[in-house]
Amino acid sequence: MKHVDVLVVGGGIAGASVGYFLAPSRRVLLIERESGYGYHTSGRSAAEWTSCHFDGIMRAVVLYGRPFLDAPPAGFADRPLLERRGNLMFALEGGEEQADAFYAQALPDNPGLVSLNAEEVRAIVPYLRTELIRRAIWDPENCEIDVDGLHQGFLRGLRAAGGETRAGVEFLGAERTGGMWHARIGEERLTADVIVDAAGAWGDTVAQLCGVAPLGLEPRRRTAFTYDPGFDATGVPAIDEMGSGFYFKSSGPVLLVSPGDQTPSVPCDAQPEEYDLAVAVDQLETLTTLQVQKMKSRWAGLRTFTRDEHPVAGFDEQTPGFFWLVGQGGGGIMSASGLGDLAARIITADGWPESAQRLNLTAESLSPARVR
Repeated sequence: MKHVDVLVVGGGIAGASVGYFLAPSRRVLLIERESGYGYHTSGRSAAEWTSCHFDGIMRAVVLYGRPFLDAPPAGFADRPLLERRGNLMFALEGGEEQADAFYAQALPDNPGLVSLNAEEVRAIVPYLRTELIRRAIWDPENCEIDVDGLHQGFLRGLRAAGGETRAGVEFLGAERTGGMWHARIGEERLTADVIVDAAGAWGDTVAQLCGVAPLGLEPRRRTAFTYDPGFDATGVPAIDEMGSGFYFKSSGPVLLVSPGDQTPSVPCDAQPEEYDLAVAVDQLETLTTLQVQKMKSRWAGLRTFTRDEHPVAGFDEQTPGFFWLVGQGGGGIMSASGLGDLAARIITADGWPESAQRLNLTAESLSPARVR
């Protein structure tokens, strides 16, 4: 019977990242139920790097992982993982107090933030209806992430270090006996010292298949579409309406638009709802002078949250050898380099880096005991 040190369940960005950091020192097997890695969430992400949109644990994790994205190891990717483009955040009437509070709490960790006047906003986005805007904040550090380059870099690195990845393999359950896991994956049985639950929206399902109490994870649907605005949209920064979560930005030469919906969902192959698409179109046409004649593409994906909306990375307090890596919400891509590294350090009991300590990141703060 095959034995591995670590069985990672889930081939999205979370599973790939922890597998990458574990593989140099542990025998790792990563499995993915779908035929492709990251089908449900990682493959549907319009990811950006920003620490502004988060606070607390998630902001610290994102900041901790930034150096890796700026300078990944040689051979990790064939082009830079980050492309700076900036982020314009604005508030409408009634949202002034919220915007001011956001600016005050985000500024210490993001010293480049600046407040803009209407003329400065028009210089960045001339088709935005500035007469509706009451506050505008510019973040010059916002970057677009090469999601596929990052994900594939983790998977390649995992394999290069001796780890194994398998797609199209379903996790059917595991029992803990004799100090190790006896797992069933597809038609095969194997043993493992540690199971890492990196199954995203299916995180609680995987736990229950191992006899572990669920954390109460909540998947939420996020919808988006792209369309041709009649000009080359390449380089359009991320534009966020702070009250509703509505945003748009470039996706190559077209615009990507989302209503910023967070509709609770069961774990599923999420599909866009006509209502959410209509809301996004209405917001775009209300807040800008642009018109949507025809959508180029449309999709939805699931973002999964813990009770306190911060990620979990740690061993279950009741079940030895079961490791949770879930709850990244809307920050799964940008947090992967930091959270994957810290998760691997917890599993291997490696030393805790000073840069994480300076951000007040501890193994205890990431533990699932925090949300039990």
